Amino acid sequence: MDVNDSGEALELIRYNVDTGKFQCGDRALAILRDIRTPLSVVAVCGRARQGKSFILNQLLQVTGGFQIGSTTRPCTKGLWMWSMPQKRVDADGNEFHIVLLDTEGIDAYDQTAQYSTQIFSLAVLLSSLFVYNQMGGIDEAALDRLSLVTEMTKHIKVRTNSKKEDGGKELRDFTPSFLWLLRDFYLKLEDEYGRKVSPNDYLETALMPVAGVGAAVEAKNAIRTSIKSLFPDRDCATLVRPMHDEQALVNLDHITPDKLRPEFREGVASLIQLIFSKAQPKHLGAFVLQGPVLAGLTEAYVKAINEGAVPTIATAWQGVAEQECRRAADVGESAYAAAFDEHVAPEEAALDEEHKRCLAVAQEAFDEVAVGDERVRKIHERKYIDACTARYAQVRARKLAEAAAIVNEMLLKASSLVSAALAADGAEPEEVQALLAKFLDEYVRMAAGPQKWVKLVEFLKHTYPQIINDMTAKKDAQARAEVTRLTEELNLAQKQISSLHSKAERAESDVAEAVNVISELKRRLKEQSHEMAGYKVDAENKAGKVSALEAQLRELQLVSEKKLLSVTQEAEAAARHERLGFQQEITTLQSKLSAEQSRSSELATEVTELESMIAALEAQLTTASSETTDYVTKYSSAKSEAAQLAHQLDEARMQIAALQVQKQLAERAREEAAATVAELEAQLEEIGAEIADHMQEAEAEQLRTRTQTGFTSIPSAANGVPKKAPGSILTTFDDQEEGAYIKAG
Repeated sequence: MDVNDSGEALELIRYNVDTGKFQCGDRALAILRDIRTPLSVVAVCGRARQGKSFILNQLLQVTGGFQIGSTTRPCTKGLWMWSMPQKRVDADGNEFHIVLLDTEGIDAYDQTAQYSTQIFSLAVLLSSLFVYNQMGGIDEAALDRLSLVTEMTKHIKVRTNSKKEDGGKELRDFTPSFLWLLRDFYLKLEDEYGRKVSPNDYLETALMPVAGVGAAVEAKNAIRTSIKSLFPDRDCATLVRPMHDEQALVNLDHITPDKLRPEFREGVASLIQLIFSKAQPKHLGAFVLQGPVLAGLTEAYVKAINEGAVPTIATAWQGVAEQECRRAADVGESAYAAAFDEHVAPEEAALDEEHKRCLAVAQEAFDEVAVGDERVRKIHERKYIDACTARYAQVRARKLAEAAAIVNEMLLKASSLVSAALAADGAEPEEVQALLAKFLDEYVRMAAGPQKWVKLVEFLKHTYPQIINDMTAKKDAQARAEVTRLTEELNLAQKQISSLHSKAERAESDVAEAVNVISELKRRLKEQSHEMAGYKVDAENKAGKVSALEAQLRELQLVSEKKLLSVTQEAEAAARHERLGFQQEITTLQSKLSAEQSRSSELATEVTELESMIAALEAQLTTASSETTDYVTKYSSAKSEAAQLAHQLDEARMQIAALQVQKQLAERAREEAAATVAELEAQLEEIGAEIADHMQEAEAEQLRTRTQTGFTSIPSAANGVPKKAPGSILTTFDDQEEGAYIKAG
């Protein structure tokens, strides 16, 4: 991965040769202060030119991150930090960041012993995992180089009053995890019996006290004791030589992995996994450090070293806690100001609730930043609460004053509007009441503050009596004017009633005329009924004549038995003559029936005209009734006349209904007469058919008789015997009588 894509190395602590003082890098401190999660710091320390930066670049998985030199001159001066901390998640799922530190090589030719101890001490104080990088195995020379650990106990204290003999025991609670990395390791990890041992076993064996007596032995054992005392959590890891090509090792960081020894690649992978597993968030006592605290501790340690004092962890922590708590108080106060809603209603309860809510927001912001013991936190917490309370008091006073000003302004405006409404011509109580109701709605919606209702009650106490007095005076004047107007309207109503009387009289006259017309129609209808009755009697007489004719036909039937063909012809002639007579009578009856139908149509037309006239009279009566409705309750006489008109109208309707019934009876009689005529015609057709049948039978019988007796002079039907004709009237006789008659002839 390209270094530009993942960050860059920044100076965290540098040494100014001109001033002889250490300085903190501003960019690095700014990055630390932006980290609000727990922080793990991995520092790699060791002799110069032994590949510390290479290990850090492997952790970053970048090429050319921390600079790797190819000469004997050290590349790293002071302490360098990678600009982009790596995000990690612990076993509980909590997020934290890892910061990688590259330290200047100790025991460089241009360093003093004090300088090396100071660099070493700063790396130990700031880290949560301290990786000591070394070439080869652990021997006395390597342990001698770690004599800095012994010296460090002299340059670091936990408390200002810590005793020298107790310094190591107290300091071990604040030291990081320790990983001794052995590079280019070529030894076999076996014990004296040839059994394989782990790198950790190898480390613990190397730290066992040396047997013997004397100053040299005591010095060696002191180093071993200091290492074990200061780093109770310690591990060891080994890496074989990357490759055998010495020239290529000069540019180790740029060599592709496939050119490295497989054992080396496997060792690097295991090392990275081990480092990440041991890189846990840094603790200082019971507190988990975050970025701002680590930045503060860095500045405190550098300041103590520059002042020539011994860095005291408790003092530095106290100073950082004070600083962070001060900053937390500022953050809390700013959070309060940002969270406070300036548009909150200017009510005491609402303001107090908003103050309480914003204090909770400020407390949350304070707790995110503040560190240190409870005493320090409480002091600064009290400061920001007092500042927020003072700010709230100012805001509260301002909001309540603004609310009171709005209340006074609204009440003054309402008073002016009410006065203007009362002074206006034609002002009605409803209008003033609506104006006041509109103001009250607006007042309830917009006014606020503790004086809101008190001021409103005072306003209403003053305004309502004024409204009542003004409106009472106006109402009295309006009442007097209304009495005058009603008197004039009463006179006008009396005139209108007189006019209605005249209209009612005219309507009564029209009704009387309609009654006369109806009477005339009744008379005519009665005459038509008499005529229809006469027609009915005529129809009955005709039916009697038909019955008589039938009797005559029966007589003719008897006579036909005694007469021959001539008699039959005479009977047929007589029947034909009679049939013609009947047809003429039927024609006459049909003419009369048509005339009666025309007369009935004329009567129906007259009835329709009368109904139209009556409908017009009803419309006039309805109009007259609607004009008098408004005055019915005041003038009973008009109501009585209207009732009489309604009664007369009901009578006229009843007469019309009777006429309609008579009309229906006349139509029914006409239909019955027509049905009677139709029945007569049907009977005549049946009689004619029967006579024709008998004549054909007689003719057939005569032919049979003539054939049997040899007579040939008997005329046939073709020689004059009448055949059956439609509508003929002939009498029937049976075959036996006809045969006997022919034989007799």
